[in-house]
Amino acid sequence: MADGKNWAITATEAALLGLLTRGEMSGYDIQHAAETSGGFFWAPAKSRIYAVLPQLVTRGFATSRSVTQESRPTKQLYRITRAGRDALQRWLEEPPSMEPERAPLLLKIYFGELLEPAILISHVRKLKAEADALVERLSALEQAPSGASLFGDLTIRHGLEWAHAMSRWAESAEREIEARLAVPAR
Repeated sequence: MADGKNWAITATEAALLGLLTRGEMSGYDIQHAAETSGGFFWAPAKSRIYAVLPQLVTRGFATSRSVTQESRPTKQLYRITRAGRDALQRWLEEPPSMEPERAPLLLKIYFGELLEPAILISHVRKLKAEADALVERLSALEQAPSGASLFGDLTIRHGLEWAHAMSRWAESAEREIEARLAVPAR
């Protein structure tokens, strides 16, 4: 049960509770909402969503109810509680800290002397392709007349800036690796 000592929540818990402020949802609904709205800045694995939802119920931050379906398995619908709203509010009001970036590519580059240059370059090219695809996806969202909120617009613009920066960095890193390691250009 949620008590005064147990208000601290993780970013994933906050994201799930935040989505539940929009109404009762199943785990599938939450996963879909996360992928289509905030997937470029918060995208937990499906298994993580399904693991956290019962924990929110146990802590008193959400309730759940079973819904029997004709040709499908029974599904659970979740709803945020007053305690969940309070915990979310506390989390939202807490000043964010700068968290160190966890970037597997940077770790691989850091140990780049242990890789063939061509493999390292292929990793950098993959990052650039993913960043460019994200730019396309977010540009389409930015242009879509969806009536998105100021807050949604701000997260899209942040994502665009970040994706553009990653694309530029990858292009530059590829050139530098090729030049310094005398790798023949493609």
